[in-house]
Amino acid sequence: MRAAILLGAAALFALGCPRVAAQTSQAKRGDASPGNAEKGKRVFESTGCVACHGTQGQGTPLAPAIAPPPVDLPTLISYARKPTGKMPPVPVATASDSDLADVYAYLESIAPTAPSETLSGNPDSGKKLFVSYGCYECHGRSGQGAATGPRIAATALTQQGVIRYVRAPTGQMPPYTARVVSDQDLADIYAFLKSFSPPRPAANIPLLNQ
Repeated sequence: MRAAILLGAAALFALGCPRVAAQTSQAKRGDASPGNAEKGKRVFESTGCVACHGTQGQGTPLAPAIAPPPVDLPTLISYARKPTGKMPPVPVATASDSDLADVYAYLESIAPTAPSETLSGNPDSGKKLFVSYGCYECHGRSGQGAATGPRIAATALTQQGVIRYVRAPTGQMPPYTARVVSDQDLADIYAFLKSFSPPRPAANIPLLNQ
């Protein structure tokens, strides 16, 4: 997998970086209210989310699928405020936290009705697969990131979010079908990536605070 699991090429996967991790930690301290799906649909359309993510969050060549949401609500809100990559920030004047909670509810409401199976992953097997599929060539031996690929260790994405993105990625990463990389292999790789500790908050890194 020379292009490897370039989940970070999708905006949401950049949540592995220290700056976004710090934002996520701050957001989780607040209480996220349940949203209104009908209002969320209107916000999703009026703020232009449909232009990149599709009318039902199914993804387009410009941006990944976000239905069902691959992260929790506080993480989504944090990322929308200060995204990485090509996604423009969504200021509070454009969509309040309550508006984003409504969008989240809308994305959940249009998700597949059949529950996605969460596979049991083996981190030891995942470590070997990470090497054998060539993921390390872009993302580093420990998923720490490199010039050719972002950090993907300790990702904030769900297991199903990872699998969905690998099957239908955006950007330069080609899709990997189940015939090439099975769901179980991806579950093992996911377990390997989740075995790492999250990055230190930016506030705790002196060099980033000079």
